[in-house]
Amino acid sequence: MSESRNVSQETGQYTRHSILRYEKIFGQDFVSTGGLAVVKELCAMLDLRKGMRVLDIGSGLGGAAFYMAKTYGVEVLGVDLSQVMVDIALERVQQREAAGVRFVLDDVCTMPLEEASFDVIWSRDCFLHIPDKAALLKKLYRLTRPGGQILVTDYARRAGHVSEAFEKYFTKSGYHLLDPEAYGAHFTNAGYLNVESSNQTSRFVELLHQEMEMLQVDRDKFLADFTSEDLDYLLRRWADKLGYCAEGSMVFARLHGRRAA
Repeated sequence: MSESRNVSQETGQYTRHSILRYEKIFGQDFVSTGGLAVVKELCAMLDLRKGMRVLDIGSGLGGAAFYMAKTYGVEVLGVDLSQVMVDIALERVQQREAAGVRFVLDDVCTMPLEEASFDVIWSRDCFLHIPDKAALLKKLYRLTRPGGQILVTDYARRAGHVSEAFEKYFTKSGYHLLDPEAYGAHFTNAGYLNVESSNQTSRFVELLHQEMEMLQVDRDKFLADFTSEDLDYLLRRWADKLGYCAEGSMVFARLHGRRAA
């Protein structure tokens, strides 16, 4: 499996400025669609219990990890390839004196981890950076304890033809997208059972609209920390995603499966 990003190179999407700019949309400690609201929805699917171990891949600023540890008493290992993300997350561990949460800078594709050591594998909008999803899922299956679960959300694409504009968008962004059915097949082929590959695009669109409205309503609050160019950039990017979803090219996928007990 190849690295999704070079850990020593922060692109424009992952500078401290751009990360904190995204956080303004998604909410404190979050850089993924829907922020805390979606994390709560997803956690409700997992039957999390005190003492469980969770591997959070692409842990970002740590929002999901902080919430799971505090609410359910689980232990979370957050792994991210962005030095800046990990640095900020570690700053916030100190600020909160958060227990049960650890963040490391590493590539989950290659880092050594004990097999069958996690009750839950979790990832939000991160696997789009990883080309070899088949190899990734096989490794994650080995890391999942018997009876454990995997829950992933990610950008996806429709099967077959997509618009030239959308193809240019995800190619320029360095994303590697699959349609939900093909995505789910990798989970099944890795060994997971009862794999649910769900098209969540309607929920994604709802969240995009909410986030755009929030940016516009709280414009002055946003501009207290960022520029009008930052605001225009985000509104354009969100509008583009809404357009790709409306034409059917862009899909938002949720994938959930279990390892046999």
